[in-house]
Amino acid sequence: MDSATYPLARIQNIQSLCCALGINEPMLRSIARRAPRLYIGPTPKPKKNSTKVRYVFDTRKPLKPLLKRINDVIFKRVNYPSHLTGSLPGKDFVQNVALHAGAKRVVTEDIKGFFDNITAQHVFRIWHQFFGFSEEVAELLTQLTTKDGKVCQGTPTSSYLANLAFWDREPVLVKKLRERGIRYSRYVDDITISSTGEMTEEDKRWAIAQAYGMIGGAGFKAQRSKHSGATARTAITIMGLNANSPSGPTLTKKERANIRATVFQLEQRIERGDVTPEFGEDIARAAGRVGRLKRLHPHEGEQLTIRLRVIQLALNSMPVVTTPIVKVPAMISNAMDAPF
Repeated sequence: MDSATYPLARIQNIQSLCCALGINEPMLRSIARRAPRLYIGPTPKPKKNSTKVRYVFDTRKPLKPLLKRINDVIFKRVNYPSHLTGSLPGKDFVQNVALHAGAKRVVTEDIKGFFDNITAQHVFRIWHQFFGFSEEVAELLTQLTTKDGKVCQGTPTSSYLANLAFWDREPVLVKKLRERGIRYSRYVDDITISSTGEMTEEDKRWAIAQAYGMIGGAGFKAQRSKHSGATARTAITIMGLNANSPSGPTLTKKERANIRATVFQLEQRIERGDVTPEFGEDIARAAGRVGRLKRLHPHEGEQLTIRLRVIQLALNSMPVVTTPIVKVPAMISNAMDAPF
């Protein structure tokens, strides 16, 4: 069964936890007591390709470096299954889409208010039952990794806890789907189900019911308004990438055309001398988009990368224009300083 595993020794007392984290017990307990006051946020952050925002948190010292240490010592030692692709080292949305290459039918589901609904009880079960740590250790780690009884999105440990939220139910679902020729992946709160064969309506309804059963059984809800499906009669798009090709994901034709147009517009601007103080930032943004294209379409991306280098060289060769210092006449200066 394709499931997450933790290959290291189970931590059974606070002294062993302190040894693993490289911190003394009084300091560890002090940080745990103060943890709720060491959060920063919530801060609105725009969602990609959307006008909506999500609210994220950060943490300050001494909690933040401790949470990063927990990542290094514990979470990064977990062997994560192939169907988990979000916010894990070496994995991203491209790997997520690649798992569904050559799909003939795709269904996507979203988990409603995912992070807000990962409760302290969920987290305690992860520490105690998945990792096998003692109750005392699990309670202390839960104090450190939750605030007001839940996981806060954006903190160093939040994505790892999100990936382990279904640690006991997800492998069972994946096995059931695989036995019927159906593929599954989860990118944090985005679930994708696909088939390279003909998925009947009955298969589709069954697969969705199985996914909903896992979500509901763990205490979460599906965002039914975001349920979507596609078949090979049209382009199958997952997370903004085409998934029809058996060779792997590709950018949509529209996005590729937009990226080419962006580079062309920069070339036209540099030729006209239409260079604003923000022009360098415009090049950097274009370079990011070209890098995305280059990963999936190497030849086309390399050509655009060369063109961007030429634009950057042209910008670097332009004379620096400075604003001359104008001496303000005394009469005007005095008038500006006078009270209203």
